[in-house]
Amino acid sequence: MKADPIINHPEYQKPFQRALFTVITMVAWTLWISLWLPLITLIAWLLGLQDVYVKLGLNHPFRAANDFGQVLQVAVIAALSLGSWAFYNRMRFAGKQKRRANRFVDIAEMAPALDASVRTAQHLRASRRSVVHFSDTGGLFLRQEES
Repeated sequence: MKADPIINHPEYQKPFQRALFTVITMVAWTLWISLWLPLITLIAWLLGLQDVYVKLGLNHPFRAANDFGQVLQVAVIAALSLGSWAFYNRMRFAGKQKRRANRFVDIAEMAPALDASVRTAQHLRASRRSVVHFSDTGGLFLRQEES
C-alpha cells in the first residue's frame, strides 16, 4: 500500500519545508498575476480608470509623488474607517443568533389572511406544491382535482 502524498497531509511537512513552499507559492502567484496584468490594464483602461489617473494629476512627474501621497492618505483613512466599522460589528454580533425562528401561524389565523377557506389553508400547508387560482373578487381557491 502506498503512503498518501504529502500534499494531502501538510502537517507532515517540516517548518522549513512549509516556509519554502509558501515562498514558492507566493512567487508562482506573483508570476501568474503578472501574466494577467496586460488584460487587467486593458479592462481598467476601457472602464476609464486612465481618466481618473489623469484627473488626479498622477501623470505629472513633479506633482505625482505629492498627489499620490494624498491619495494614499485618503485610502488609508478609508481603510481604517471601514476596518474599524467591521471590527465594531464583529465585536457586537459575533456568536449571536442572527435570526429568530418564525412565529407559528395557526390555520384559523392563516385562512382569513389568505382570504381562503380553512380547508384551502389546510391543503396549502399540507402540500409541498400547489397551484392557486383567484376568483374574480380576488379570493384564493384550489381546483377540486388539485386538492
